[in-house]
Amino acid sequence: MTFPAPTRVGRLSLESRHMPAAQGGGGDIYDVMATPFGVRLLIGDVMGTGLAANQTGLRILNAWRELACTEPSLAGVAVRLHALISRSEHPDRFVTALLVNFPVTGPWEQPPAGTADPDPARGSRAEIVCCGHPPPLLLRDGSAVFVEPYAAPPLGLLDLADGWCKASLIGVGEGDQLLLYTDGVSEARDGAGRFFPLAEQTAMALRAGAAAAGRLPLLDSLVASLRDHAGDRVTDDIMLLLITLRLVLLTN
Repeated sequence: MTFPAPTRVGRLSLESRHMPAAQGGGGDIYDVMATPFGVRLLIGDVMGTGLAANQTGLRILNAWRELACTEPSLAGVAVRLHALISRSEHPDRFVTALLVNFPVTGPWEQPPAGTADPDPARGSRAEIVCCGHPPPLLLRDGSAVFVEPYAAPPLGLLDLADGWCKASLIGVGEGDQLLLYTDGVSEARDGAGRFFPLAEQTAMALRAGAAAAGRLPLLDSLVASLRDHAGDRVTDDIMLLLITLRLVLLTN
């Protein structure tokens, strides 16, 4: 398992955990970038495991890093990544992907004349494009609730939807967290064939962390719960990405 150091990009703090199922790095990918359009994130899962999936993932990441900074539309980024896959030497190697954009400035509604500007601490919006990927969890006030964005086919299979996808908007506020993950987490099964109850385990870990000092960090707690649940039956790559929103920038 890899334990990258927590990262701060713009108004976001990020932590991740990654467990490839096979040598070669696996097909789970993620990246975060500050762009002219906001802080943009990608998490994806290439079909298959091992070196071949890892190489496809690296090609997707390289293309993403250019498109994220040049393509104004988040859905447009997804469509162009789809075209890269469908025209590649392995057009059948589709990629599930979740793309997220946090705008440079919140898309505030204009206040009525004579009233104060909106308070950034009250909230903003995140833009989400979901292409065949498991939905994110929104963590707020000790709860963990699945976000339900518009769902499109995976990258490489967008032709099933006429080559089209669209973005959804969700409200977010100071201190909210988004948990992104790959299906190696949500589809992990126990000995009885039951899927890992991600939302329930996340909410339980949040409550336990709030009630006691010295508890495991959230991602470490989820990894431990996942191992208890699946044991040695894990056969897919696993990735967890936790995003914490800091809408109010601290000043000295």
